[in-house]
This record gives sequence, structure tokens and C-alpha cells, in this order.
Amino acid sequence: MLARRLCRGLRQKAVGFASAPEVVIGGCGVAGASTAMHLAERGAKVTIVDPRPPFTASSQYSTECYRDFFLDAALVPFMSRSVDILEELAGEANEIGLSRRGYCLQVMKEIEDQPKALRAAVARKRFFMAFEAFALRASEYGGGPVRRHRDLPSYQKPSDDFRNPDLVGFDLIGGQENISSIFPFVAKEAKGLLHARRCGWLDSQGLGQKMLSKVQWDGGSDGTESRLPCDAVVNAAGAWMPNLSALLGSGSPLPLVNEVHAKVILHDTKAVIPQSFAPFMVWRDKVTLDWEDEVKQGLREMDDTAEGGTVNASAWIGEQPGGQHLRPAGNGWVVMLWEHLHKHLPIAEDPEMPIESFLDMYPELCLAGLQRMVPDLAQYEGQLGRDTVVDGGYYTNTPDGRPLIGPHGSPNFFLCGGMGTYGLMGSPAAGELAAMHVMQEKLPSYASACVWPRASRKTEPLVDLLDDSS
Repeated sequence: MLARRLCRGLRQKAVGFASAPEVVIGGCGVAGASTAMHLAERGAKVTIVDPRPPFTASSQYSTECYRDFFLDAALVPFMSRSVDILEELAGEANEIGLSRRGYCLQVMKEIEDQPKALRAAVARKRFFMAFEAFALRASEYGGGPVRRHRDLPSYQKPSDDFRNPDLVGFDLIGGQENISSIFPFVAKEAKGLLHARRCGWLDSQGLGQKMLSKVQWDGGSDGTESRLPCDAVVNAAGAWMPNLSALLGSGSPLPLVNEVHAKVILHDTKAVIPQSFAPFMVWRDKVTLDWEDEVKQGLREMDDTAEGGTVNASAWIGEQPGGQHLRPAGNGWVVMLWEHLHKHLPIAEDPEMPIESFLDMYPELCLAGLQRMVPDLAQYEGQLGRDTVVDGGYYTNTPDGRPLIGPHGSPNFFLCGGMGTYGLMGSPAAGELAAMHVMQEKLPSYASACVWPRASRKTEPLVDLLDDSS
């Protein structure tokens, strides 16, 4: 099992901490590297154990985005702290390629068509547009001010300058003409736009290497078993966290479920998506794909789920959840995703990497879904070439959408993971919080929301801003 390989020779020594505790970290993705960095900064002696080279599992296949825009009272300050750390690591030279173009969510429908839980949260407020419910809740949790633009002179267009102090909070823009004047490539049917500003993307490998540069790294396991005397163990094994926890006999089973995270990398030779200013863009409305009758019949015949297969092609005929999204990736490339399409795929107890089980039609499905937001993507129908790439890793999710960070089970055993869709972006704060637990420091306000078992039950509904299928 991969978990066994992750911790060959990794044995916890049940002793109290010395002034410079020795800590073993299982897993060298970005979460493990972040934990190692924060521990090393606090004087700990750190050893990372992983059978793979650094950042070659899910960390390698990230969408490389970040945001402090969440509808969760604990995750907003958690992610705000994570973005703070990202900015510190970027430095004056912006060594991790941090952008600040934001997340733009778009919609055709009015507020009455949005989730009931969100309508109730703002039932006594006057709506400016459909996304006001999102912005008001996130702002209430500390996500920054909400700005309502009925004209555009007061709106600041997307920028890569992450140091700009004005690029925080949320901009609400209504009216097709206003939206088209900012993003002329967006569908004319778009009625409302929510631009979350303290968001963007970065170089994930650059981030990981920046973190690891602060830690002594021995190149990983050579396959031999040995004992590693240590004062604490941190489980940062990503998709393999349950395996590692079970192997060490530490505590109750972890409430983690792995899900395939797949992305399409399109060579945008027709320059449909402007590389110079387009933000991360999300279409929140449900859509029905425009299949010809002959194609619909072919999809029904392709469906093999009745025989135990995974190609659920009949499900692509009816109404599909919103949440399809894209961003420019530089040099004419565009990253496209539609998360719900792989949710049904079974994941082995010991997840494979690299993943081989993507849907064959995933590029075509992403392209069809995103045409509702960007109609000119239709130019690529039937023309996706060999340079269209599909890759991905895993989202490791908890039932309430909050991470698992803190002590668990055996003495001096700690968790750092379970961040689902925000694993890369959340790792800077997650590693810091794990290090604070290990070093027995005073913890931030959001720490109690991250421990397992939970200190208290989350009462807010779980809303995934990038996947409307839940």
C-alpha cells in the first residue's frame, strides 16, 4: 500500500517535546512542505517522508488558483491568512507568479432561482442582483466590502498586481451592456456578475519549491525500512491520509472521501479567451447541452453503467449543474473544468497516481458547457487536437467542507489535510496551523473548526461556489 511506503520506518516516539522537537511529516505535497516550512521556522528538526519526488501527486495537477471567497465563517479568516502567507512568499520579485485577477461568477437568473439557504440569509435585504446573497455572506465573515456598480467608472478592471490594496472584497455588476463592456467575449445573456477580488492564480511548483527551500530534504524514501526517532508525526499525505492514519493505528477513521479532480488544457489558437486580462470565470446557471437527436441516442447506447461501468453518458442529456469554469494559463493555453462530471467515479482504497480513468469525452463536455458563458468556444467543436490535454489529481473532502488540522488519536500525532477543492490555496495557513499545534502555541480563532472530531457542529449549509451539483 502507498500509505505503507509513505511511512516506511516512520515510528512515533512517545516522549515529551525537547526545545527543538524532531518531527516527521508523511507526504511531500504542498501541505506537507508548508507544514515543514512553518515547523522549521519555529526551530523544529523536520524530516519529510514520501516515496515520490516532491509535488508529483495532486499538487502537480492543481488548477493553481486561490481565493478568500468562501461562504463559511471559519474558512474566510483561514483563507485570508493563507493569502497573507502567499503574498509574503511571493516577495518583491513575485517568485511564485501570484496574480490578482479575481474570480468572476456569472449568472442569467434572478435571486429567486438561487439556493433557498442563500435567499433566506438575506431575505430582509434589498437585492441589487442575483449574487448579492453570496457577497453579503462572505463580507459578513470578513471577506471585504461589497461594492455595487450601476455604472462602470468606479469599477477597477482585472489586474495582476497582488499588492494593490483596493483589490479586496466584491464588485457586483448588473446589466448586459456593462458586463459586455468589461468582458466582450462573455455571452450577451449574462445578467449579473460578481467579481471577488482577493483571488487569482499562482505557480504551484514555484510555491512548493519556495517552501521546501527552507527545509532540509533528503530526496524521499529509497524503499528501505528504518526507524525514525521523533517527537511528533504530521499526516499530510493528501489522498492517502486515511491509509497512513490506519497504518499508524491513530484514532478513529478519518471522515475523508476522495474525488477525481480533472482539468482540460486547451490550446486556444483562436484567441477566444484574452490572456492579458481575463480572470478566473465561473458560470453558475444550470445548463442543458444542445445535443442532436442522433447524438442523444448515441449517448444512451454509450452508457455502460447498467453493466457496472463508469460512462454515465445518459446523464449528459438532461439538465446539468452549473459551476463550469476556466482561466487563461499563459502562452495561449486555457484551463477548463466542470467538476460534477467525475464525481461518480469510484476511487480505490489506495488511490492510483497518475490517474488513468478520466472520461473520454471530458474535453468535449467542458467545451459544450462553457459555450453558455463564452459562445465563441463553439469554434473548437470537432477540432480538439492532440495538444488538448486532460490531467488531474484528487480532492480529499470532508462532509462539512472544513479541513482536518490538529491532534488526532495517538499522542503527538497530528493531521494536516482534507481541504478538498482548496488544497493548494489553503496549504500555507494549514501548514502554519499544524505547526502551531505541534509546537503547542496559542491558536487562531478558526483552529477549533478544523480539529477532528469537531469541537462543534457546523450550522451553515455547505455551498460549493464552483460546483452546483450538491
